[in-house]
Amino acid sequence: MIGDTRDFGIGRRVNAENWRALRQVGEHANQRLCDAQAADARPAPDVATLTAVTLPSTTIDGQHAPGLRFADPRVMATMTAIVGFSHLINGFDNKALTELMGTLLDIPYTSRHATYDLRRLRRKRVIERIEHTHRYRLTPSGRAIAVLFTKAYGRVLGPGLTALDPRLPPELAKRSPLATAWRQLNRALDQFIDDGLAAA
Repeated sequence: MIGDTRDFGIGRRVNAENWRALRQVGEHANQRLCDAQAADARPAPDVATLTAVTLPSTTIDGQHAPGLRFADPRVMATMTAIVGFSHLINGFDNKALTELMGTLLDIPYTSRHATYDLRRLRRKRVIERIEHTHRYRLTPSGRAIAVLFTKAYGRVLGPGLTALDPRLPPELAKRSPLATAWRQLNRALDQFIDDGLAAA
């Protein structure tokens, strides 16, 4: 649904030209939605792709592309931010990234930081520039990578490390099958080592 045609640079007058322009905007939005759904149905990026994203590399035209290190706070905040922009038809710009990153990080984040991050995201082909603009959008593979980073960090790594923390109170550890299994494994290993030393 388009509430205000002027958001897309299209007049409000009902005529054939404006109708064709509105149809084009709608078709483009539908195509992006279909592409996003198709990207979600694909398997997660393979190990080679993950390595290419997380380690420094060189683009085809010889430009240095800094690595996007998994679990680095700024990288994780950047991935979270760009996933939040994936629904925008007109993409996002430096200002939008700067504002959102300022709320996600505990440290100052300026437009210079955003320029650097946008450059490395482009060189890693996570985002692409929209022609004739200073706005960006996620590539299909970039969206898959950003979603994988954020979901793995937020839903697997964080909760998993919490469950494996030996300082986790016993009453909380009992509620987690992972924490229970991990503690049983540690006890079994300690017993195995003690038995081996006693036998020696």
